[in-house]
Amino acid sequence: MTECTFKAAFFIIIALISFNCAGQVAPSGGPPDKTPPQIIATFPEPMALNYKENKFSFSFDKYVDRRSFQESFFVSPTISSLSYNWSGTDVEVTFEDTLRPLTTYIITIGTDVLDTRGNRLDKAFSLPFSTGNFIDSCAISGSLIDEKAEGVMIFTYGLDGKNPDTLNPTRLKPDFLTQTGRDGTFLLPYLPVGRYRIMAVRDEYKNLVYDVQTDQFSTYTSDITLTSEKSLFSGVQFKLSIEDTAAPFLSSARSIDQSHVLLRFSEGMNEESIRNGNISLFDTVAGTPLSVQDIAFGEKPVMEVQLVTATQDFGRTYRVKVSGLYDIAGNSLTEPRNSADFAGSSTYDTSRPGFDLLYPPKNSTEIFTTDTLRLFFSEAIRKASFSSGVLLSDSVRIPVGLSTSWPHSRELWLIPQKELQKGMAYTLTIRMDSLADLFGNSYTDSVTSYSLETAGEESMSSISGVVTDDAAGASGVVFITAKNISNNSIPRILKLDSVKTFTFQNLTEGQYTLSAFRDEDGNGLYSFGKPFPFVKAERFTIYGDTLKLRARWPLEGVTVRFR
Repeated sequence: MTECTFKAAFFIIIALISFNCAGQVAPSGGPPDKTPPQIIATFPEPMALNYKENKFSFSFDKYVDRRSFQESFFVSPTISSLSYNWSGTDVEVTFEDTLRPLTTYIITIGTDVLDTRGNRLDKAFSLPFSTGNFIDSCAISGSLIDEKAEGVMIFTYGLDGKNPDTLNPTRLKPDFLTQTGRDGTFLLPYLPVGRYRIMAVRDEYKNLVYDVQTDQFSTYTSDITLTSEKSLFSGVQFKLSIEDTAAPFLSSARSIDQSHVLLRFSEGMNEESIRNGNISLFDTVAGTPLSVQDIAFGEKPVMEVQLVTATQDFGRTYRVKVSGLYDIAGNSLTEPRNSADFAGSSTYDTSRPGFDLLYPPKNSTEIFTTDTLRLFFSEAIRKASFSSGVLLSDSVRIPVGLSTSWPHSRELWLIPQKELQKGMAYTLTIRMDSLADLFGNSYTDSVTSYSLETAGEESMSSISGVVTDDAAGASGVVFITAKNISNNSIPRILKLDSVKTFTFQNLTEGQYTLSAFRDEDGNGLYSFGKPFPFVKAERFTIYGDTLKLRARWPLEGVTVRFR
């Protein structure tokens, strides 16, 4: 081969490589392309019957990222060993499996498909075909409520002929699936008559199984039955959470002084489980018990617990052992990580207790006429003496009757016995000689005051309506929340014994969202359920529209509906 011939061949090869590589490169120039890719042709065509081929093909209106297509291509029931052959904007998918007879198949192309400009498919694409002479026609639809609602997998498992208690999504791939679209909605069409379990999974590894503590998930509030008479089940709603399966443990125990011990836990603990009978202290040599006189918590989530003990002996080593405790997710604290040692302190408790006003927060002096004031203390204090030294008075020094509530000995709630006046200045006065810890450390005769003011009627409004439930026999108290999305104010929450009327009073103007859930397990928190062993999520609902609230223009007749 001559040098000229070699050079010519070389440039031809380079040109061919460049031509082939250009298959995924969009033309340059012009305004940025922000339109989503679209599928313009398929084989088979949608709703094809008696299909016998071993291939599928798809044509896009623009170049797409090939890897994103392959990661977003699903067939239900599953077909294995797929091969992808590309030509420009077309792809042919071949397989060696034999299709099941008389079966409706659904090809789903999810919203993770990207074009070469990074634009996603607008919504999941479904292509039904059948190896028989009919197409199944049942469907499930719904939505995901999340800030990043696009591209979340909807796993669906057929339950007919199976024991649902053994269905483990960490091992079993779904029988049917789709992905949420840009607005969080989804549709699972062309399902056969039957019973189904459905869950949402943010499938991080794209392996079509649920990976615990990696994937966000949401179970649904019930299994779903589709019949020829009720072929469409709509209104499914999900909101995602990360499953906490890690058991909590006692991280450390430390003596603060001769009378105080601080316990630290690995994560937020359930306060109801932290009781005197569940905590024991003893000398590690003689086994002599050290009595616990008080238990108080740190700020939420409760990861610190402060114990008041009998006087510790300096130089002795003590062991604290806890039992029957569990974290917020319900995981139990068990042996061997339920104990810790600490050295007895030589320091006497001579420090005076301090406190902070938790509500209203430090950056605000405005309160509402039905608010509760909250104080938080540095250590356990003498409740009766302090309660007698607190006074709330109005601008003309008329005292306001207060009821007191102590969640524990470091937190006090001050509840006005009648509604405060709108637009009134108030003063919260604390006589400091009333503040003493359990060992008598206190202050001299002085006063601490806080200036507060209730919002005026001219800036207030309200939202009222009714909560209804379509499900007969539904149970659980209702928690309904109004959130002003125009600012960062604390959401307002009402607890209703059942579905009935509600009124949010003393709301500032702004844009409001309403949401509610039924607390079936009675823990005061929304429960997301559990994929395995299966626990259904609690029912929730979100009012469809944002409510624009204007001062002195109450909104009435709002219906918050559980479907």
